[in-house]
Amino acid sequence: MDNRMQAQDFLDEFDAILASDIPDIDKLAWAFGRITDGIIDYARHEIEVATALHDQDARIRVQIKTDTLKHARYIFATNYSRITGRSVWDE
Repeated sequence: MDNRMQAQDFLDEFDAILASDIPDIDKLAWAFGRITDGIIDYARHEIEVATALHDQDARIRVQIKTDTLKHARYIFATNYSRITGRSVWDE
């Protein structure tokens, strides 16, 4: 599946979530989780390429970006849990 098809699938899924009757906080959690999952997954590929090319500087930059995003997800998940009493993601 090419990038345009993946992007359209995401937008269709996003529109369906926005139109649903689920609470807004769950819509926000879904969107944040889905977007950050995609960024982290892409970063894993970047790390693999940098490692294969023996580009330590690029690998470290991407690893820092990934760790920062994972920390942001942790902060979001902690606050979501405190607000709703439920777990946001299975991590």
